[in-house]
Amino acid sequence: MEIYAKRFTKMALIYLVLGVVMGVVIGTQPEWSQRLRFVHIHLNLLGFMTMFISGVAYHVLPRFNARPVPWPNGVKYHFILHNAGLLGMASTHLAGGLWSGGILHAAFVMFAVMTGAGLLIMAGNLYFVLTPAKEDQ
Repeated sequence: MEIYAKRFTKMALIYLVLGVVMGVVIGTQPEWSQRLRFVHIHLNLLGFMTMFISGVAYHVLPRFNARPVPWPNGVKYHFILHNAGLLGMASTHLAGGLWSGGILHAAFVMFAVMTGAGLLIMAGNLYFVLTPAKEDQ
Protein backbone atom coordinates (compact mmCIF):
# COMPACT_ATOMS: atom_id res chain seq x y z
CA MET A 1 0.00 0.00 0.00
CA GLU A 2 1.36 3.40 -0.96
CA ILE A 3 2.33 5.74 1.86
CA TYR A 4 -0.43 8.30 1.25
CA ALA A 5 -3.17 5.70 0.88
CA LYS A 6 -2.04 4.38 4.26
CA ARG A 7 -1.85 7.88 5.75
CA PHE A 8 -5.37 8.70 4.57
CA THR A 9 -6.67 5.50 6.14
CA LYS A 10 -4.86 6.05 9.44
CA MET A 11 -6.05 9.66 9.67
CA ALA A 12 -9.59 8.49 8.93
CA LEU A 13 -9.42 6.23 11.98
CA ILE A 14 -8.10 9.08 14.14
CA TYR A 15 -10.97 11.31 12.96
CA LEU A 16 -13.41 8.48 13.71
CA VAL A 17 -12.20 8.33 17.31
CA LEU A 18 -12.38 12.13 17.64
CA GLY A 19 -15.87 12.15 16.14
CA VAL A 20 -17.08 9.40 18.47
CA VAL A 21 -15.65 11.14 21.54
CA MET A 22 -17.26 14.40 20.46
CA GLY A 23 -20.57 12.57 19.90
CA VAL A 24 -20.42 11.17 23.42
CA VAL A 25 -19.71 14.65 24.78
CA ILE A 26 -22.68 16.05 22.87
CA GLY A 27 -24.87 13.22 24.15
CA THR A 28 -23.86 13.70 27.77
CA GLN A 29 -23.55 17.50 27.74
CA PRO A 30 -26.45 18.73 25.56
CA GLU A 31 -25.67 22.37 26.37
CA TRP A 32 -22.47 21.97 24.34
CA SER A 33 -24.25 20.57 21.29
CA GLN A 34 -24.85 23.93 19.61
CA ARG A 35 -21.13 24.67 19.30
CA LEU A 36 -19.89 21.11 18.83
CA ARG A 37 -22.44 19.80 16.30
CA PHE A 38 -20.74 21.37 13.27
CA VAL A 39 -17.31 20.07 14.29
CA HIS A 40 -18.70 16.61 15.12
CA ILE A 41 -20.38 16.32 11.73
CA HIS A 42 -17.31 17.52 9.83
CA LEU A 43 -14.91 15.27 11.73
CA ASN A 44 -17.10 12.32 10.83
CA LEU A 45 -17.90 13.22 7.21
CA LEU A 46 -14.80 15.03 5.96
CA GLY A 47 -12.50 13.42 8.49
CA PHE A 48 -13.55 9.79 8.73
CA MET A 49 -15.71 9.06 5.69
CA THR A 50 -13.98 11.14 3.02
CA MET A 51 -10.47 10.35 4.23
CA PHE A 52 -11.24 6.62 4.39
CA ILE A 53 -12.81 6.65 0.94
CA SER A 54 -9.79 8.58 -0.38
CA GLY A 55 -7.30 6.11 1.07
CA VAL A 56 -9.14 3.11 -0.32
CA ALA A 57 -9.77 4.80 -3.69
CA TYR A 58 -6.12 5.81 -4.12
CA HIS A 59 -5.11 2.22 -3.37
CA VAL A 60 -7.77 0.30 -5.29
CA LEU A 61 -8.82 2.31 -8.35
CA PRO A 62 -5.41 2.47 -10.07
CA ARG A 63 -5.14 -1.32 -9.69
CA PHE A 64 -8.67 -2.02 -10.95
CA ASN A 65 -8.15 0.13 -14.05
CA ALA A 66 -4.44 -0.56 -14.55
CA ARG A 67 -3.88 3.19 -14.77
CA PRO A 68 -1.64 5.18 -12.45
CA VAL A 69 -2.74 8.35 -10.72
CA PRO A 70 -1.89 11.04 -13.29
CA TRP A 71 -0.59 13.54 -10.71
CA PRO A 72 1.06 11.53 -7.91
CA ASN A 73 2.21 14.66 -6.05
CA GLY A 74 -1.43 15.75 -6.04
CA VAL A 75 -2.17 12.94 -3.59
CA LYS A 76 0.30 14.50 -1.13
CA TYR A 77 -1.19 17.98 -1.67
CA HIS A 78 -4.69 16.57 -1.22
CA PHE A 79 -3.63 14.98 2.08
CA ILE A 80 -2.03 18.18 3.38
CA LEU A 81 -4.80 20.52 2.23
CA HIS A 82 -7.59 18.23 3.43
CA ASN A 83 -6.15 17.79 6.92
CA ALA A 84 -5.02 21.38 7.42
CA GLY A 85 -8.31 22.68 6.09
CA LEU A 86 -10.47 20.38 8.21
CA LEU A 87 -8.54 21.02 11.41
CA GLY A 88 -8.50 24.75 10.67
CA MET A 89 -12.25 24.84 10.04
CA ALA A 90 -12.91 22.90 13.25
CA SER A 91 -10.63 25.16 15.29
CA THR A 92 -11.94 28.44 13.93
CA HIS A 93 -15.53 27.25 14.29
CA LEU A 94 -14.95 26.35 17.93
CA ALA A 95 -13.44 29.82 18.41
CA GLY A 96 -16.62 31.36 16.96
CA GLY A 97 -15.26 32.01 13.48
CA LEU A 98 -18.26 30.87 11.49
CA TRP A 99 -20.52 33.68 12.72
CA SER A 100 -18.20 36.27 14.22
CA GLY A 101 -16.99 38.06 11.10
CA GLY A 102 -13.56 39.61 11.01
CA ILE A 103 -10.31 37.69 10.93
CA LEU A 104 -11.73 34.51 12.49
CA HIS A 105 -14.37 34.27 9.80
CA ALA A 106 -11.79 35.00 7.10
CA ALA A 107 -9.59 32.22 8.51
CA PHE A 108 -12.57 29.84 8.55
CA VAL A 109 -13.29 30.61 4.89
CA MET A 110 -9.62 30.13 3.98
CA PHE A 111 -9.58 26.71 5.68
CA ALA A 112 -12.82 25.74 3.93
CA VAL A 113 -11.28 26.69 0.57
CA MET A 114 -8.17 24.63 1.42
CA THR A 115 -10.33 21.59 2.14
CA GLY A 116 -12.27 22.11 -1.07
CA ALA A 117 -9.06 22.46 -3.08
CA GLY A 118 -7.79 19.16 -1.69
CA LEU A 119 -11.03 17.44 -2.62
CA LEU A 120 -10.90 18.88 -6.13
CA ILE A 121 -7.39 17.47 -6.52
CA MET A 122 -8.73 14.07 -5.49
CA ALA A 123 -11.67 14.31 -7.90
CA GLY A 124 -9.39 15.24 -10.80
CA ASN A 125 -6.82 12.55 -10.07
CA LEU A 126 -9.37 9.78 -9.65
CA TYR A 127 -11.47 10.90 -12.60
CA PHE A 128 -8.50 10.42 -14.90
CA VAL A 129 -7.67 7.07 -13.30
CA LEU A 130 -11.18 5.98 -14.28
CA THR A 131 -11.02 7.46 -17.79
CA PRO A 132 -9.72 4.92 -20.29
CA ALA A 133 -6.72 5.83 -22.40
CA LYS A 134 -7.57 6.51 -26.06
CA GLU A 135 -6.10 3.17 -27.16
CA ASP A 136 -8.26 1.38 -24.50
CA GLN A 137 -11.58 2.78 -25.80
